[in-house]
Amino acid sequence: MKRSSTQVIPNNTHHVSEQFVIAMAGHVDHGKTALIQALTGIMTARSFEQACGMTQNLGFAHFVGSEGQQVGVIDVPGHERYIRNMVAGLWSIELVVLVVAANEGWMPMTQAHLEVAKAMGNRPVVICITKKELVDDEQLLALEEELLERVMDCCDEIAEVICVSAVTGENIEQLKQLICQQLSVNTAPIANGAITGDISCQSQNGKAHLYVDRSFSVPGIGTVVTGSLVGGSVDVGTGLTLMPKGLAVKVRSLQVYHQSVERAEPVSRVAVGIKGVNYKALSRGDCLVVDPKMHSATSEIIVRLNQLPPKLKNCQLEVAIGSWHGVGQLIKISNTQLVRVKLKSEVCCHFSQAIAFIQNGGSKLIASGCCVWLQEIERWQRRQLYGLLDTLPEVIDDSHQVQLQLQLEGYIVRSENHQLPEQFEYINLGDLAVLKSWYQQTEASVLSLLNQPNAALSSAELASQLRVNLTVLTEVLKQLKMQDKIYLSYECWLAGSGSSEDDLCAESQTLLSHIRAAQRAGYIVDKQARGDLKKQLKNLARLKYVTQLEDNIYYDQGLYQCLIEDVLAGCNKHDKLSMADIKQRSKLSRKYAIPLANKMERDGWVKRDENDRVVLKSLF
Repeated sequence: MKRSSTQVIPNNTHHVSEQFVIAMAGHVDHGKTALIQALTGIMTARSFEQACGMTQNLGFAHFVGSEGQQVGVIDVPGHERYIRNMVAGLWSIELVVLVVAANEGWMPMTQAHLEVAKAMGNRPVVICITKKELVDDEQLLALEEELLERVMDCCDEIAEVICVSAVTGENIEQLKQLICQQLSVNTAPIANGAITGDISCQSQNGKAHLYVDRSFSVPGIGTVVTGSLVGGSVDVGTGLTLMPKGLAVKVRSLQVYHQSVERAEPVSRVAVGIKGVNYKALSRGDCLVVDPKMHSATSEIIVRLNQLPPKLKNCQLEVAIGSWHGVGQLIKISNTQLVRVKLKSEVCCHFSQAIAFIQNGGSKLIASGCCVWLQEIERWQRRQLYGLLDTLPEVIDDSHQVQLQLQLEGYIVRSENHQLPEQFEYINLGDLAVLKSWYQQTEASVLSLLNQPNAALSSAELASQLRVNLTVLTEVLKQLKMQDKIYLSYECWLAGSGSSEDDLCAESQTLLSHIRAAQRAGYIVDKQARGDLKKQLKNLARLKYVTQLEDNIYYDQGLYQCLIEDVLAGCNKHDKLSMADIKQRSKLSRKYAIPLANKMERDGWVKRDENDRVVLKSLF
């Protein structure tokens, strides 16, 4: 989408059979921009970049292959000072065209670009030797052999090689055909650009996302962002979430290579007109996602390194994720290839995402890897988690994330995007899929705790002692209650069968809370109280949750039992208690002491003897 006052072409749907994004990488001044112009007819360098003769930021172009393939081309800056811009351009690509000038050969940034491209994902490489008009055939042949060997050493790949001239146009069409051929034979889907050894980023729409590399405002449209769309398609009118800010936005318009479309397909360079946020609030590295559950806003991740650099110490490095980069503290995890990364600001990230680490303030690639954990974790779970992460296979996908969650927590919230591993047996608890073995163990642990003498524990206390998520434990407790193995009383669980307070309706539970909160002051019912309130009180009394002292005074049943114990403490059968004794022992005023004595008389604890009360039965 161009910055101009011209409104986006409405409803002019443009469809192509296949869409891809590639990158032109290589050392500064090796002819990448000129090559792209010869290949696509588009000059990617801005006027000030043309003036200084050096690309400084990402440039974008595109061409259509012989079979209708739409290929987006990212022009990657070649100078080392712009390595962060270069990394931002490589995260979403499906093929690297490594550009090497025939008259200069392999240079430092040629190596750096190839290493970063490999770090951001295992993409195929096409070696393109430019400026062939400047050397003879013998020199070209020697250079080809050298380049093949260097790429083989770095990527363990036998790359295709082609020699071209952007000046004469020699072999430009052949290069275009070679690119399309390589894209066509490498079409196995990958997990949203992760390091898995596959190539295409296409998958279900729930994973559709676009890391922002530019944001601006267009008259008549408003906020526009550009980036590479991967993971799934996006339609005009689709609601998206801007991560990590968590802002809800809506797609107002879409353009793919300057063509207005109703739907953008992956993998393609897309301009998205959005409403719901000002372009000034956006920055490179923000991410538009269809389903925020599939992409986390996080400031701490665990990364599995592709290779453990020698003498790697806990240190601060720059971290590249998608088009985002920031500073993070690396913490090694002993005896593994894992590092914990504490970021200084939040980033949008997903499981298996490729991550690169750059020297802080420098231009050297220090390490690379993929994200294997994004969620918060309790300290006591870390050792188990590290063991599970260290045994992950080399190629990972979403199923491994589900498996990790199940093995660590014992459950997972069901989602249409989750496919449960077949090697486990499950129990369905509401929206949860719970490992049968974990459920049985948790159930046994709950009963073991509650079967101890005088055991009465709240849900929170059980969750704390068992180190189980409270939401999940609540579902387990519901199942045990349905089996009459436990019941709830005074917000505590007890072993055995009985009336559970959580079976009361919401109004009755609220009323019971008010009565308990009143304590010795009692819950006083006005004579003009509505009929449904009186019915609820009678029902609570029938279920023995409360006790009716007088017509309009209600006490919590547990408090009433405590008052009986206070009044009769140390008394034997036939002992006499005066009203003064009852007042003193119960710590009640005469207003409540007399109704208490009368209730105790009705329940057979005492009998009246003039102004005294005779004890009919002792506590023990």
